[in-house]
Amino acid sequence: MNVSECMRTKLVLAKPDCDYKSLLCKIADPTPRQAYIVDKNYKLLGIVSARDLLKEIVPSYMDADLARSLTDDADFLQKQVEKVKHRCASDIMITKFVFLHPHHQLLEANTLIAERGFNTLPVLDAQGKILGEITRRDILVQLVNNCSLFNLDDKGPVDVSLL
Repeated sequence: MNVSECMRTKLVLAKPDCDYKSLLCKIADPTPRQAYIVDKNYKLLGIVSARDLLKEIVPSYMDADLARSLTDDADFLQKQVEKVKHRCASDIMITKFVFLHPHHQLLEANTLIAERGFNTLPVLDAQGKILGEITRRDILVQLVNNCSLFNLDDKGPVDVSLL
């Protein structure tokens, strides 16, 4: 099966000059994992993940013990956001990324995801225009959709509060 058959096409896109706070708001929804930074022709220039945004505001010297000692971590984080609000997508984005083409197979997508340690990979056309993304979850969902091919006795999740 081709990646194009189960890739997500609803993506978070941003321009290179998108500011830090706007990026933060764009990927605050639980579904998007990253923002794709594109030019006016939707050519992918870079990717900004939630991790990239958090790296900007959490000092490199911060460890769990120091974080525990902060009495008002929300205030600390707000101050950190204010310090980096001038930064924009082009300052934060990664520009060396792994990608797939729509004709690539799901097995190849899964293997690349596993080899590179990513959960999400962009899908690009031959000119580098973003078409979608594929996640491990998308691959699992495709397998689940084909569960009728398997003989399964397990009927899915169990509500343990009823036990």
